[in-house]
Amino acid sequence: MGDNAKLFGAGVCCCCCGVIPLIIFCVFMSAYLNLQPNEQLVFRSGSSYTAKNGPWAGQVNPFKSRTRRQALKLDATQYAKLRDRVTYEYRVVLGPYFGFMEAQEELYKTKNKIVLERDQYVRIINQYTGLERIERGPSVLYENATDNFDRMRIVTQTAVYLNQETAAMVADMNTAVLSLVRPCDVTDTLYVPDPLIRVLEERKLTYVKPYEVLVVRDQNGGTLYYDGSLSNESQYDYQCPNEAEESAGGGGLAFWLPPYSRIVRMVWSNYSTRLEEATSISATTTSTSTRRRRTSRNPVINSQNWAQKPRMWFVAGDYNKETDIWVNRGTGANLSNVVTQGSVTISDSVGSGASANMVSIVGSTSTIMNFGSLVTSSYFTVCAMTRYAGSARRQILRAGDGLWHGHNNATTGIARYAYTNLTEMLYDVIEPITEWVPMCVKTGLPPNNVMILDEAVGTDFINYYTPPSWGINTNSLYKSDFAIAEIITWNTELSDLEVEEVMLYFKARMMDAKTYYDQAHSLSETASTKMITAVDTRMQRSYYNFEVRSQDNVKLTIEGTVYWQIVNVPTTISGTSDPEGDVWYRTRSTLISAIGSVTVSQFMANFNEIVRAAFETQQGSAFFTSRGIELIDIDILDYYPMDERTIASLNTIIQTKTERMVALAQQETENELRAIEIAANVAMEDNKTILIEAEALNQKLQAETRGATEGGRKATTVNSFLDGIEDMIPDLDTRVQLYREHLVRQALLNQTKNLFSNTSKVYMKPAGQNLTLLLPTDIHYDTGYLDERRMSGSLPLPGPDDLGGSEEACSASSTPNMGSVSSGETTIIIDAMPSSASGGGSVGVEAGGRTGHADEL
Repeated sequence: MGDNAKLFGAGVCCCCCGVIPLIIFCVFMSAYLNLQPNEQLVFRSGSSYTAKNGPWAGQVNPFKSRTRRQALKLDATQYAKLRDRVTYEYRVVLGPYFGFMEAQEELYKTKNKIVLERDQYVRIINQYTGLERIERGPSVLYENATDNFDRMRIVTQTAVYLNQETAAMVADMNTAVLSLVRPCDVTDTLYVPDPLIRVLEERKLTYVKPYEVLVVRDQNGGTLYYDGSLSNESQYDYQCPNEAEESAGGGGLAFWLPPYSRIVRMVWSNYSTRLEEATSISATTTSTSTRRRRTSRNPVINSQNWAQKPRMWFVAGDYNKETDIWVNRGTGANLSNVVTQGSVTISDSVGSGASANMVSIVGSTSTIMNFGSLVTSSYFTVCAMTRYAGSARRQILRAGDGLWHGHNNATTGIARYAYTNLTEMLYDVIEPITEWVPMCVKTGLPPNNVMILDEAVGTDFINYYTPPSWGINTNSLYKSDFAIAEIITWNTELSDLEVEEVMLYFKARMMDAKTYYDQAHSLSETASTKMITAVDTRMQRSYYNFEVRSQDNVKLTIEGTVYWQIVNVPTTISGTSDPEGDVWYRTRSTLISAIGSVTVSQFMANFNEIVRAAFETQQGSAFFTSRGIELIDIDILDYYPMDERTIASLNTIIQTKTERMVALAQQETENELRAIEIAANVAMEDNKTILIEAEALNQKLQAETRGATEGGRKATTVNSFLDGIEDMIPDLDTRVQLYREHLVRQALLNQTKNLFSNTSKVYMKPAGQNLTLLLPTDIHYDTGYLDERRMSGSLPLPGPDDLGGSEEACSASSTPNMGSVSSGETTIIIDAMPSSASGGGSVGVEAGGRTGHADEL
């Protein structure tokens, strides 16, 4: 045993002597370090620090505390905040940077710089002190040694460009007072607000045409009238002075709508288009829900066409308080039994600090509303517009205990789904907290899974699940005084562009609610309507089409036009909510009364005079003057009966009148044609007279020419004869007598020749009958008229001297027609009974133009 123990002890001793040096060697070898160029070795001894920067290689004290760390590397978009571990002071290092920290410094944090462009600014709010400061661009923003952005809310916003058309509506967070910042109120057109001033909206100029009047309700409930035809300087309170002068001089008006003021938007009956069918007198009814009708007529809502139609789309104005049914504009079913406890009101009152008079369902902490399953899929999108409406400010829209949307514990713009906070929970996205919160939440990744207007505020994502039943004030510990304007849901995850469409719609609704105040009205359900934002003071035209009865109980439909004009807008606004409807109904009652006092035949014969008389009774009447309206004229365009019997009778009358008119027209046409024919005949006879006179003149000229020629020839013959025998017979008278004998002899020779040439004509005449033989010289051959002087005996019948031996043709005429005498013929006329003087018949002979008895020849 002793030997074994000795051997064991010796072994242990040898082992220790070998191991301990080995351990010591390993320890010292581990203290030999090789540092890369980007490494640093920091030694700590008590409260002091030393550092060794790479590159370096060497032995260090193995028993001294040391830390190996990388060099600090920052790019141009980063900065680092370093903290001194001894003094706890901070130092900021800006990138780009590559280097080593001091031995006693440690890296506190590395963050990206905030780069601001010229039209941007950042609002920095200290969450612990509530102090706020503004940093404007262009600049690069980072923490200084005393800042801690982790404890601050940093909101980057875009500045407002103020120009001749744009002003900024701002709210002072200290006083909650709204004001308008115009271009002439600041020196820099790029407006950046001061701390605790919030820009609510960019407000554009409102333009009023020269013939328009804009009706505005101010913050005190009063009514202002902006008349484009006037240059009243009191209208330019919200214009820059130089712009007011230009507007007044150029016609029309432009101004910025004052804070707390809204343009009154009215709904009037629309009769400016001609109706196709008559409007029955008994068919008009009155709406009992003016609020609902007003909201349903909202142009922003009615003009919205979704790229993907929602499953649920509830608008506050579509809720029927009497039936407790909320009409769904989406593809799903309507909601019934909505209010399960308490009561609600439908209101458009601004109240509670909201700047938009959105029509909404308003309830209190005693109100409980149940909406059921708004979504039925684990992929969904939920959008809503809600706000606090009182002093109780916990949750509003919620589903179970793990989901609230928009509001929680007097904080706005927050969302928690499936017990997951999807947004920052410590600060308000919408200020003041009584403003509307238009918010959309969808399944998907942050930050675009939660949108409030243009701001993406998502910080976490939803573990996909299907929300339970939705409601308001369903948990007694989290009740609020609330107002809800819309709820819109989809059973799908919308794209970012589709969510942007929803945000644009919400913005349009809020702008519409801030700008316009919808006047309550009560209109005929059967009448079409139009929305009026500016009153037109020009002449208006309205068509009417309705039934009337005449005095003899004949039912007629009349159509026509009424011309009217608004001449006093304040009187119109205070006197009626529907000027065009009043004009139409007053015209109807007037014409019903006027036509009912006459028979249908009297109306048909004098309908223009009847309508004119009815118009004159209403022109300038108290009914229209009390409404600021001038009635200009009433025209009737058409009328027709309603029952078949009257139609048949009138058709017969019309047909008879038509036939009479056609006959009269035909007779007038024939008379016109006859007059034209007579005029043509008269003109033709006048032309004939002119022709005859011209022919007579020509004949006269021809005869004169012919006579002159023949006379010249005969004169030449006579001269030649007389000159030829002058030597033998010097006495001229003897020679002339001799020439006469020559002519007689020559004529007798021609007569004898004709008598025996079988060319003679013999006529028998009664004894004692006077017979006249006309020679060619007694007849005008061109006209066919006889020489009246020869016929009357004032001129003798032509003898041989007149004929001059001519062989021209002649015509013989007597009381009985005796034919004609041709050239070379001899005409013999014999008495049919012997005369008492000679006891025998006498014979008249014409030969070659001579007339005589046969015994004379």
